[in-house]
Amino acid sequence: MLERLRIVLVRPIRSGNVGAVCRAMANFGLSDLVLVAPRCDHLDAQGVGFAARALPRLEAARIVETIPDALADCVHSFATSAKGGFYRRNAAIDARAGARLAIGAASTGRVAIAFGPEDRGLVLEELLHFDRVIEIPAAPQYPALNLAAAVTIIAYELLVASRTATSLAGGPAAGGSGPVSAPDARAVDAQKRVMFERLFASLERIGFFRNQQYENHLRLGIRHMLGRLDLSANEADILLGIARQVAWYADQAERAAGTSSADRAASADQAAGADHASSADHASRGGPRERRSESTQR
Repeated sequence: MLERLRIVLVRPIRSGNVGAVCRAMANFGLSDLVLVAPRCDHLDAQGVGFAARALPRLEAARIVETIPDALADCVHSFATSAKGGFYRRNAAIDARAGARLAIGAASTGRVAIAFGPEDRGLVLEELLHFDRVIEIPAAPQYPALNLAAAVTIIAYELLVASRTATSLAGGPAAGGSGPVSAPDARAVDAQKRVMFERLFASLERIGFFRNQQYENHLRLGIRHMLGRLDLSANEADILLGIARQVAWYADQAERAAGTSSADRAASADQAAGADHASSADHASRGGPRERRSESTQR
């Protein structure tokens, strides 16, 4: 089960922290590390020193350019955040609950847990990439955790949740590293990403986000509401179909509005043309009468 869990570090700044993360991963049985656009050389002397005997994990770390690249093959994804705010607080779960959900999801495929850079964490726009948000409880006076410390806490909870799942199952945790045997495969992140992009675009076209002070807050609520559902590939296709139908309806409404405008413009042109013709006809009829009147006077 643990081999299906991926730790994602987004734009890490300090190589020592990356090395310490590798050590924590080794302590708790995790092996898959992905770095998104790192701002340090993770293999420098400090990174190697902090990794200690977890150096193989540091050397095996995969580097990608974007968050979607790191999540593409995952069936479920979690972001960690220490920042508050109404929408984040309502969407967030604690580390223990997140670990249990991650272990459960790992029975159907790969699961990612992401951590933001040391200086600012993950911003709201980046949280939209993830199914759920994990918040580690901390003292309100200083809630920001060191990157390696945050990974250590999550890694510990993952190990505990994995052992609990194994115990409840009466043997090795379900799923293992073998092929997925679920009758309805889970939707991977790449499929869900297309679905959410189409859904948000369609909702935008029918004015769903209109008059919202912060549109992304509502998007975040929708993203995490659907993220809780653990969508299957078929269910994601159904939602994609709904998005396409909404877009089709918007197309029809726009065409109807365009046709009505064109009809009104054509009617106005016809009316103007009729007025012009009438005026011209009147002038032509009035001219001879005036001439005849003039000749009579003579």
